[in-house]
Amino acid sequence: MKICLIADLHLFSSEIGGNWSEDSFIIFKEKLLPKVKEEKPNVIIFLGDTLDPLSGRSEPTWPRGDKLSRRFVEALYESNIKEAYILKGNHDYAEPLRNITKMGGPSFIDNDWLTIEEIGFYFFSSRYPNLQKAIDDLKSIPAIDIKNKILLMHENVNMHRAENIPGEIMEEISKRFDIIFNGHEHVYRKPYGNVWCLSSSLPWRPWYGNSDIEIFWGNGEPEITGNENKFGFWILDTSEKKLSLVSVDIGVKIVTVELRFSDSPATMVREKLIKLSEIINNKLKITPEKTIVRVSLQGTLKEGDERIDVGFSDIEREYYSNFYEGKSRNILRLEDLRGGGAYLSREDLRYISVEDALNQLELEIPKIRPFYGEISDLIEKKTFDGEVLIERIKNSKTLEDVNEL
Repeated sequence: MKICLIADLHLFSSEIGGNWSEDSFIIFKEKLLPKVKEEKPNVIIFLGDTLDPLSGRSEPTWPRGDKLSRRFVEALYESNIKEAYILKGNHDYAEPLRNITKMGGPSFIDNDWLTIEEIGFYFFSSRYPNLQKAIDDLKSIPAIDIKNKILLMHENVNMHRAENIPGEIMEEISKRFDIIFNGHEHVYRKPYGNVWCLSSSLPWRPWYGNSDIEIFWGNGEPEITGNENKFGFWILDTSEKKLSLVSVDIGVKIVTVELRFSDSPATMVREKLIKLSEIINNKLKITPEKTIVRVSLQGTLKEGDERIDVGFSDIEREYYSNFYEGKSRNILRLEDLRGGGAYLSREDLRYISVEDALNQLELEIPKIRPFYGEISDLIEKKTFDGEVLIERIKNSKTLEDVNEL
């Protein structure tokens, strides 16, 4: 059997900026699907985070999402793709996934077994960010009497700088399955013997491991590394027990930069950011409107210097705004900037995500992340009465010794 695995498309998201909410779908339809068709797989499985318009707040009718769901289903129909199934990721909602199934698209399998020929697939809907629930429920997956078993999931398994399912737990669970495929992490890794974390089929928050060009700049000169295209989908040939990546040229280049400094004056950081833009524009000779750039600043500012002294907003507007049709988001990622008087300015708040907010709140309130898991049912609804949230805070076990939130 030939199985096609497509992970983390995040279709219709405008998180990147520019026209990506539409371009992501065009690339999927005109570049990725024809390649899938060429492979002639017996089964196609979407490993979660398939449609994601809420990342850019571009689709007010979500979570029903009928219009976008129909476009997705029609694209599959036009490519003559029928035998397809879909897993719920942390950016997916059950209602639109059920609607997709009703429209004749991929079948949504929600925490259940699916048997195809001699293989049993268990579709484990994402519990993220509730790590403990994921662990408990993984241990409780019902047994099935079939020779070959594959677990499909969408959780933190081996994610950099994140709270992951403990290794001993994953090793215990992996003994019950022949193969485990995990989406969510966007970068290819094989952390355990039969556990594969699959790379994203399209960029969303591109970073090291799934970029065309990677730049590291510490104390010396910048180190520049070029990679082969990392985007596409995976094919599992069960007869040969072989997993392989089918690369797709998406027509967009991804540049990721890690800029590190320690106890540095704001003027030095500013000068490096300006120099970096010149390297990307001139030395690498990249076409800006077809390039997505992400710069992560990791370090500390000199005592007394503040973010406003660097002038991030001015630098981004003057030196980086031409990338990806002049409207890229989150080019300068500031969440790792520490020291000095590095406060969050009003301008910085334009770029902060829920995850970034959690990372910063954890410095003040270490127990905020477990509490985030406690209210996952409210987050799933997206809208709720503020009084309900206040009541949850008052009654929270993880926040019981916190005086103020």
